[in-house]
Amino acid sequence: MSGDLMKKEASIVITIREITEENWIQAVKLRVKKEQENFEAANAGYLAQSKFQPYIECYGIYSEGEMIGFSAVGQSPHNKSVWIVRHMVDAKHQGQGYGKAGLKKVIEHLRDKFSCAEIYLDVEPENEVAINLYKTAGFKMTDRKIEGNPVYKLDLSEYTEDY
Repeated sequence: MSGDLMKKEASIVITIREITEENWIQAVKLRVKKEQENFEAANAGYLAQSKFQPYIECYGIYSEGEMIGFSAVGQSPHNKSVWIVRHMVDAKHQGQGYGKAGLKKVIEHLRDKFSCAEIYLDVEPENEVAINLYKTAGFKMTDRKIEGNPVYKLDLSEYTEDY
């Protein structure tokens, strides 16, 4: 990693805010890079899902007052496991450390809100950028799959924000 990117990452201040009537249009307008479009449904799909499955919560990821990303998270009503269902950064903000900084903030939020010991996510096996981000954060592949996608687990007893 270049020294300039490390300095930029160290200076990034991220907040997350619930998606509401005031900011949902911003969330819908966020887009991933063209080559990433096959990996996930658009944010609008997750917003719709959260209305019918109220255990899914949607958050904007903000830097300096601008929404630069989106995450959908939740706790399964069946087994109380905690999931990151969607984590994305808008194409024009990728490659600048926002994905990592946003993920740290989402993990912190989930740990505090649910007092959980583990966080799960699944990711398309071809989405190498996302897989590298999640592995760097400490997520480890499990033997489970959801619709062909490997499930990763973060053990919070081993988690450190120093990645």
